[in-house]
Amino acid sequence: MAGGKTAQSLWENYHFLTKEMLKFLEKQDMELFYDLMNQREQLQNIIEQTPDDGFKVSLAGKNLISEIKRDSQAIIEAMQIRMSSSKRQHQVSKAYGAASTTAVSQMNLKR
Repeated sequence: MAGGKTAQSLWENYHFLTKEMLKFLEKQDMELFYDLMNQREQLQNIIEQTPDDGFKVSLAGKNLISEIKRDSQAIIEAMQIRMSSSKRQHQVSKAYGAASTTAVSQMNLKR
């Protein structure tokens, strides 16, 4: 066991980090989101090195992993929305910048 932790407690910590990631993503606090993501990645390495002792196939394990999958899917969907929104904002900004530059150059030509 890693540091005396059971597979169950490690998975519970993983679930907690996943829920926190979703919370900070919704708050658009990307610095904390990425910090939590790094912590979760480190925990994943520990989980992979820890004997499972049958936790993942137990009812509690299956339920917890199912919740983690749901939360992870929610993170993916929120990130896709965020990326789509950012891309759209960039396109609007780019279009506005081009239109604004054209308008300014036309104003200069009229003088």
